[in-house]
Amino acid sequence: MVAAKAPALAATPLVGSAGPLTLVTQGNGGPPPGIVVVGEAKLSYKPDIAYLTFGAVEQAATAEAAQTQLATRLAKVFERAKSLGIADGDIASGTYNIAPQYAYNPGSAPRISGYQATQQLIVTLRDVKGVGRVLDAIVRDDGATTASIRFALTAGKDPELDARTRAIQDARDKADAMAKAAGVRLGSAISVSDASSPSYPSLDYSLAGKAAQAPSTQIPTGDVELTVRMQVQFAILGS
Repeated sequence: MVAAKAPALAATPLVGSAGPLTLVTQGNGGPPPGIVVVGEAKLSYKPDIAYLTFGAVEQAATAEAAQTQLATRLAKVFERAKSLGIADGDIASGTYNIAPQYAYNPGSAPRISGYQATQQLIVTLRDVKGVGRVLDAIVRDDGATTASIRFALTAGKDPELDARTRAIQDARDKADAMAKAAGVRLGSAISVSDASSPSYPSLDYSLAGKAAQAPSTQIPTGDVELTVRMQVQFAILGS
């Protein structure tokens, strides 16, 4: 006597204009049947904080000399930042690296030709309107050699909370339409997960050809626009 095998779990994708829609059916002993959808909501807000990451690179014949030159350069940048009213607590150390540089000659082993030291500092700017002024100060007169800026919101402010709620409602609306089309009743949410890939606006500031007397840099903040996606599986109650 051969026992009959339980039917396998089947996931039937349905094409929808608003994102992936999947109807999950169930075999004996499998996970509960359901409808899997991705709800979406967009949000827009004005950033009130900026993170300025800048760094410098120095090369010298010895590791000690490279370190000394780098420390001297960044000490000037640090003092400029403080002179603009930036608190010590808003200036943090980033990456630091010192590595040998090699010379390659045909027919011989590579030899150390010098050392390169690099370091980054991260400055928290609580006045986003002053980003350009701070940027100009830290790059002038042999200051920072690299810089990038990221805009965000201060801790405790999460505009995505409301967007997630709207995205879940969007998912329910899609699932309800699917259930009606399939002739079944929609149940409660079985699982919910964030399918977003959150990102915040950032820009790299090119220092090539930056003249000491160049016009002040203008960094428009504008609005931050994000899209929140929530994947939700709803139970199927039957027809």
